Amino acid sequence: MATAIIAPTAAPGQTAASTSSSRRSNRRIAVLPLLSATLSCCSLELAVGHRPAADCSHCEATDAFEEFLKADQPLKDGEFASTVHMLWPAHVEVVPITSDLGGWEPPSFHENLAKAAIAGWRKFQTDIIPRLPKKHPLHHQLNQRHAGALNDGFFHWQKTLFEVGGDVPTSLKIDPPVGTPDPDDNTSWPEMNALPEYQRLRKIVERLSRKFLIRSGLAPQVTNNLNYSMFNWCAVHGPGEFHGPHTHVGEYHVAVFYAQVGPAGGKLRFGDPRGHGPPFGRHVLHTPEAGHLVIFPSWLSHMATVTSPESDLPREYEDEPLRVTFPFNIGPETGPLPCHKWWEDPTGDMHFHRQSKIDFEEMGL
Repeated sequence: MATAIIAPTAAPGQTAASTSSSRRSNRRIAVLPLLSATLSCCSLELAVGHRPAADCSHCEATDAFEEFLKADQPLKDGEFASTVHMLWPAHVEVVPITSDLGGWEPPSFHENLAKAAIAGWRKFQTDIIPRLPKKHPLHHQLNQRHAGALNDGFFHWQKTLFEVGGDVPTSLKIDPPVGTPDPDDNTSWPEMNALPEYQRLRKIVERLSRKFLIRSGLAPQVTNNLNYSMFNWCAVHGPGEFHGPHTHVGEYHVAVFYAQVGPAGGKLRFGDPRGHGPPFGRHVLHTPEAGHLVIFPSWLSHMATVTSPESDLPREYEDEPLRVTFPFNIGPETGPLPCHKWWEDPTGDMHFHRQSKIDFEEMGL
């Protein structure tokens, strides 16, 4: 556990929200540990020899946690150390997938995913909704008078579509037979399933998911042999829309890929897992960019903040693109753990420790 959370080469530095020029020259995965005692962040270097900048857009911790970013070294004769435990940190991983952010896939990767998602979202409005039976429960959600009603309905249809293996006619039934599809089964509508970038995205998330679980404390052998469900859907938000604070307790962890986001596309807000009363109640805002994949614990409260209303957009944002995301729920094969089995969640007891050397001369002892 002690060596899993942070690699020995990690050092304080820029996160994925830093300038694009820095991102291109320093290819890295950012991991933002929202610690149980404080907020901090660090960067895991992907390329040897790149030195991250000293500033960080998420905190002002400077090098306060530097000793936690290195593996413990054996004490020499005459050296002394205490053991410092970091309890229940909420680590948030920001992965630059596309090359315009310093990743490995071409920008067309997120562009093609965005086009397919928007086409499916529009087809849901023009083709799917009119075909729903009159007493279908989706009508109730679609008729809600709030900004997220359309996306809520779009989500629930996609969930049903996932559970029926991508069979569109069956997904329109009032009470369709549902289950968890096998990993190679269809998981979305036909046009999305046929998109190479979609299948590639699911494979990338599946591989990074297992790394995340290992970093969360799950044994590598158990993680690599773990059969789990990976449900994903598309969310499309226009001006003035948002997705309120929520969690996905019962899943192993969650992730979200940003396929398209404009300058006024809102932020990803993480709430303080320690609670909302003083001295806690802090939050971290991540400014997403198209090509980012963000992975975090299922129990961490998060929300997609409101996109700017059209009336508030500056003239240069008149053609502001829709915000398009691909959220993922990664959890047990049989579905989210029920509340009486939450104690079985392998990510619920994440912690690690490091030695902190004691220098008697420096301390004046």
